[in-house]
Amino acid sequence: MEQRSSKANDASLDQQLKRLATERGALFDKAGVPFGLSDAERQRLHHIEREMDECFLARRRQRAVRDAGRFERDGPTVRRSHRPTSTS
Repeated sequence: MEQRSSKANDASLDQQLKRLATERGALFDKAGVPFGLSDAERQRLHHIEREMDECFLARRRQRAVRDAGRFERDGPTVRRSHRPTSTS
């Protein structure tokens, strides 16, 4: 069930990022015209970029949790150091 919730969360983040990217692109397009962006549109662009950063951070956290869980299931990897034998 947790995996299903994680996939739903991933899909939700993807949808939110697509929506924000579309709006951001439209504002960038508008910024290129002679009159540029209004103060409200510049503020909105700044807000969109902050929201996108938060989404990417949430996605990185989800992946870290998922990867940590995978490591725990597989068990720790034992590494042995190999020391060359000295010939004296």
